[in-house]
Amino acid sequence: MKKTLLYMRSLAVVLLMASCTRNHGDIGMWFGTWHVEQITAGGAPTDVEGDNFFQFQSKVFRVSRVYGHEQLVESFGTWEENDGGKMTVSFPDPVVYYISMPGLEAHNDFTVTTTSSSDVIFTKTNADGIIYTYHLKKQP
Repeated sequence: MKKTLLYMRSLAVVLLMASCTRNHGDIGMWFGTWHVEQITAGGAPTDVEGDNFFQFQSKVFRVSRVYGHEQLVESFGTWEENDGGKMTVSFPDPVVYYISMPGLEAHNDFTVTTTSSSDVIFTKTNADGIIYTYHLKKQP
């Protein structure tokens, strides 16, 4: 029963996101799907399960993980681009757990270090002082 409800909820959210392409106006280069190519912790590459994706639309942030061709795990939060190359990503609903990924927490303050139309690099420092670097590539 829980799986059925999860699938129905996921389908509803996907349909909702597909129905409005740029809700509340153009959000610029962030709009769309970004593949997480690599995550480093303190400069060393980390192991990450599956294929991971970040998606931005309006103020909605989606992180998803695909295992093979059959299993999709996803979580939703909010995002906001701040002045000075800063971005905040939060997962405010304690009932909906975010996907476990190196450095990703319930509240994330990122510094965008490199941007282009197809590649993005951003960093965050956790409470222990470890710097996580995320390398993303825009999906067509």
